[in-house]
Amino acid sequence: MRTNLEKLLTLASVCIVTSVAAQKQLIIGTVLDNSQPLPGATVKIKGLSKNITTDIDGKFTINDIKEGQYNLQITYIGYETADIIITLKPDQTVDLGTVMLSQPRKNIDEVVVTGTLKNTEARALNLQKNAINITNVIASDGIGKLPDRNAAETVQRVQGVSIERDQGEGRFVSLRGLPPFWASTTINGNRLPTAEEETTSRATAFDFFPTELISYVHVNKSFTPDMEADGIGGGVNFITKTPPMKTEFKATLGSGYNAKADKGVYNIGLLYGGRTKDKKFGYLFNFAHFIRNWSTDNFEARRSGNEGVFRMELRDYNGVRKTTGINAAFEYVLSPKNTLYVKGMYGTLSDDETHYKHRIRFDKFSSTNNTARVELQNIHNLLITELTSVSLGGIHKLNKGKIDWDLSYYDNQFKYGNIPDKQNNSYYVIKYTQSGVGINPDYISDHGNGPRAYWKADGGKLDYKNPDSLFGFYSDPNFKMDASQMKFTDLEFYKVFVQEKDKIVAAFNHEINASDKLTLKYGFKYRDKERNTRFSDIFYTWNGGTAPLLSDYSQFITSQPNGTKYLSEMNAHIGNTFGPVLSTSGMNQFWFDSQKNLKINTADSEALEYNKALGRNFDVLEKHADAFGMATYKVNDKIMVLGGIRFSNTNTKVKGYSVIDDVLTPVENTKNYLAVLPMIHVKYALNDKTNLRFAATRTFSRPNFGDLTPGGTYSEADNEFKGGNPNLNPTYSLNFDLMGEYYFSNVGILSGGVFYKSITDPIFQDSFIGNYNGINGVQFTAPNNGKAAWLGGIELGINKRFDFLPGFLKYFGAQVNATFMTSEMEKPSGRKVKLPYQAKELYNIQLFFERKSFNARLAYNYKGKYAVEYAEDDRNDSYYGKYSSLDFGGSYQLTKHLSLYADINNILNKPLIYHFGQNEDRPEQVEYYGVRCNLGIKLNF
Repeated sequence: MRTNLEKLLTLASVCIVTSVAAQKQLIIGTVLDNSQPLPGATVKIKGLSKNITTDIDGKFTINDIKEGQYNLQITYIGYETADIIITLKPDQTVDLGTVMLSQPRKNIDEVVVTGTLKNTEARALNLQKNAINITNVIASDGIGKLPDRNAAETVQRVQGVSIERDQGEGRFVSLRGLPPFWASTTINGNRLPTAEEETTSRATAFDFFPTELISYVHVNKSFTPDMEADGIGGGVNFITKTPPMKTEFKATLGSGYNAKADKGVYNIGLLYGGRTKDKKFGYLFNFAHFIRNWSTDNFEARRSGNEGVFRMELRDYNGVRKTTGINAAFEYVLSPKNTLYVKGMYGTLSDDETHYKHRIRFDKFSSTNNTARVELQNIHNLLITELTSVSLGGIHKLNKGKIDWDLSYYDNQFKYGNIPDKQNNSYYVIKYTQSGVGINPDYISDHGNGPRAYWKADGGKLDYKNPDSLFGFYSDPNFKMDASQMKFTDLEFYKVFVQEKDKIVAAFNHEINASDKLTLKYGFKYRDKERNTRFSDIFYTWNGGTAPLLSDYSQFITSQPNGTKYLSEMNAHIGNTFGPVLSTSGMNQFWFDSQKNLKINTADSEALEYNKALGRNFDVLEKHADAFGMATYKVNDKIMVLGGIRFSNTNTKVKGYSVIDDVLTPVENTKNYLAVLPMIHVKYALNDKTNLRFAATRTFSRPNFGDLTPGGTYSEADNEFKGGNPNLNPTYSLNFDLMGEYYFSNVGILSGGVFYKSITDPIFQDSFIGNYNGINGVQFTAPNNGKAAWLGGIELGINKRFDFLPGFLKYFGAQVNATFMTSEMEKPSGRKVKLPYQAKELYNIQLFFERKSFNARLAYNYKGKYAVEYAEDDRNDSYYGKYSSLDFGGSYQLTKHLSLYADINNILNKPLIYHFGQNEDRPEQVEYYGVRCNLGIKLNF
């Protein structure tokens, strides 16, 4: 029996052959500004209702035209209109080649400025204006105006978009206040496989993907049927660069400084591309490499419910991150109507991290002598994320439409590097304990839960707003950790390996121009996915004799890097208590010297061989088969309607482990479901500058991988079983959007709209009492589908140059947008709360200055707090605190080919905060990243 893929390819071949055989007159061409394509240009034929737009490469095709003479009119925001007279003969294809548009002559004295800076916004706004769905577009040059170094950071400036950070860098993308795993993140229309250290969701971490590889970013607030619709919040599509029409060489070289690390930042970027003389073969090589020293100061207060702080962790991170991105693209024009392409991409992030953690154990306080225990963790690890992809495809222009197809392969994996050695590559931790450390008894209370420190809000002395009270718990103000009293406790190998492969992604689309008013489109998509996750956490204790002291390794101990400057932003002096620590070479040497004296502590270790961590070791085999059909109908020159439906079938097989009769037993489960997703879009062009859009769509989100594991782990000490639920249903949403847009003549936009989402089957962590292996009263915790939820909001935005102002002020401009949201969901207990990850407000404000060869832009970003996890009362809810940042980007064009740039990130140096309850007076985690700057040159030939 033939496979689905064979059937798909057979159908594609038949459609291509059939359609090519029926070709008649065609008009094709490419619209450019200098060597840059102008996507979204409107191409009209006077006297006919033909009205098309150029694609992402500036190309257009007008088909099914009778012989005769025609007047083509090409318009573009911020450019002069082009009129072209052509004559068509029978069975003729007219190739106009490149059509060059120019900016209005009144700006000719500043062509360097407007041509370089303003046309990038023009390209983005034209794509946005001519799209039928609700979308925001960013072009590559617009990305380069701000110091955003990875793909996640590029979209944080768009209304309704926020990001989550890791060590100060953007990582996960969130749309309209919904969880990152409810957003679809794609590259060239294909959703990427995910691989990340701790996250088992479907959200892609984009810190490995440098901005230099990006040509355009489409933030789709509403989907059309020809898009994968597994994103309740919407989707972000990153489009990589393609071969240019003319030979192009670009180079970027920069260096900078990280204030907190007190070390350098370095970056290099190269792009070379062009075409052969006959223009048939196009090529592009794109390379980016970014090295940055980084440092993070962090403290975390470990608190259980309302039981107070049982442990305070003082964390000092230092590291070197290296991001490498390679993009290669090749294109061959078989004929004016047929083009084949090959794309390859490689992206990697390696993070060599040294981490020293000081843990003050308030729960080990002794009232007899007013002392407690202090623990030192010496941590070294190399975290590596690596993505590889290759795509082969074709575009075939037909007399009444076009066909495009694509075959792709993706491989994404996360792993630890060879620390301390190749056999034990892990998150590597060596722990020491110093007992008998004097603690001020005024900090300690016992309310029936054992000794704890309490926040001022709970009647204690810990005060986030007062560093002396926050870190004043040592009874001896001159206390300093002593290497001669630091005794070895244990050694830990924490291991995670995740690999997710899309072994094949096959797509086929056929667009049919049934008439000047009606366009039909149908297509298919197939994906074969495999995800493997392996985890273990192995502890070694000292075997025989007296455990060594930290001072025994005096040749390998060193003062803590930047330790005395720890949390200097808070005017804290707790870093003065930090004593010697192991260097990274000392950590490795400890393992080599001590293996014979170390034994595995099976009671504390978690691995399959100990019947533990079962829920974190699993495999997912998943197949997606999609089909869609849609029609776009032009009612008149003002109204356009798109309607259609997408069917998405998911077959998921999950393999895991469970303990049955004390025996580790493989288990597996299969789940199959069909998502039926109708969609309708209406676009009403009140005039050439004003659009009103409406969309009603149904979308869905598949359950996260970590929630699907069929296995689980039973803890005898807690009489608790934690597992997954392979029978989870996907979460669905009915989405309604209404948006209005007004486009200014001098490249700008005023927009506003409302949105509402009705969500069914949201997934939450459920708890219940049951039986396990004959044991009664076991507390089960597993994900389950909950009751309905809803989300509503309003978006407002303006991008405007102040060219209406006199004198020097006309060179200024502003870009401002804001999103306000609210939501509601009901927990199983009946408590009504907002959706997790949903902030009330998001703001973006940019002030820019553009004159002749100088460009400067100051950008402010604000995101309100939101709940990450809900307990049964607000005081114990966990919140991601409000966050604001200020960044600067500037450039100066020295010559036609050479420019200077300067970037400054995180100027405000505001902390990232997690806190319990609505207010910040019970912080759970506080991090500072420091200011970063970069200065460099750019060559462009």
